[in-house]
Amino acid sequence: MKERIDNIVQEGNWEFGKLLKLNDVCNELAIQMYNELTPAEILELVWESMISEDETMGYRISVICRDVLKDEFIASFQKCFETATVSFKSPAKDLTADNAITEEQPPLPKEKKDKPKKERKTIKGEDGIDMPKGVKRV
Repeated sequence: MKERIDNIVQEGNWEFGKLLKLNDVCNELAIQMYNELTPAEILELVWESMISEDETMGYRISVICRDVLKDEFIASFQKCFETATVSFKSPAKDLTADNAITEEQPPLPKEKKDKPKKERKTIKGEDGIDMPKGVKRV
């Protein structure tokens, strides 16, 4: 876009008297160029322009487009609903059984084997109580 503008400025045959009113000349050129732009070029030109403190033109356009599309989808569904019929019969049990989703269950965890308990060597003391070997009686 900037290249096109630079070409117009550099290739133009400008009178100094007209250039004294530069704002008017640039406004006329902008109108001419705008009329030659495609919609895609116009959109590209203004897409990143800030329209408020925290909103770009592109963001605002996307919000508007989504709203319009949502409204079109709603209208389409409503049109289908106007001719739709509803049946309050329960589905046959055979149909639901055939369509049921079956999942493979993961294998169950293996049972833990009881480890044999280590037998402690105990010694019967004078009082008749078994105490582990190496423990001194007080």
